Amino acid sequence: MSQHHRFLKRPSVRGLVVLAAAAVATGTIAAAVWPAAGGTRSQDAVAYDVLHRAPAPGTLHLVAFLATQPDTAATASRSQAVALQSLQTQYGAKGLTTEIIDESGASVDALVNTYYDWQLGTVRLLPDPTGKLAQRHAVHNLPTVVLSDANGTVVKRWDAPVLTVEVAQALTGRLTG
Repeated sequence: MSQHHRFLKRPSVRGLVVLAAAAVATGTIAAAVWPAAGGTRSQDAVAYDVLHRAPAPGTLHLVAFLATQPDTAATASRSQAVALQSLQTQYGAKGLTTEIIDESGASVDALVNTYYDWQLGTVRLLPDPTGKLAQRHAVHNLPTVVLSDANGTVVKRWDAPVLTVEVAQALTGRLTG
């Protein structure tokens, strides 16, 4: 195990992630991640991902509700993760942020491994152990992808696998630069 992996597995980091997951489960920070349709993103609450990274500011936020486990290359969730990585690379400097909300119920340790296995880079990965975020956003199919503006207003929603070209069309004229 690399030094970096050992650092991430320290109880203090895991404890902070578990606290963030518990806050999501109780609904205390769920709106801070992605508000429900028509809602706004809370500016004073922060949801940390499995690497304990806070949300980055952005003009548009692309969130995908995926099941990262079981981890096979043939799953629709894996291909959506690749699409999110591509979109983040192409549009991140212009104000796009991307997140994956895991709906598989995987442990934080498993999600940390998935983050590195899938080479997510700046794409944030968050657990949704109780499904509260999915429920709040009326997610019934996986993958579901939601594009919202900085105020949390849903710009576009896909309740099925989405192609990068479809997201790129929705981004047209909405990003800076």
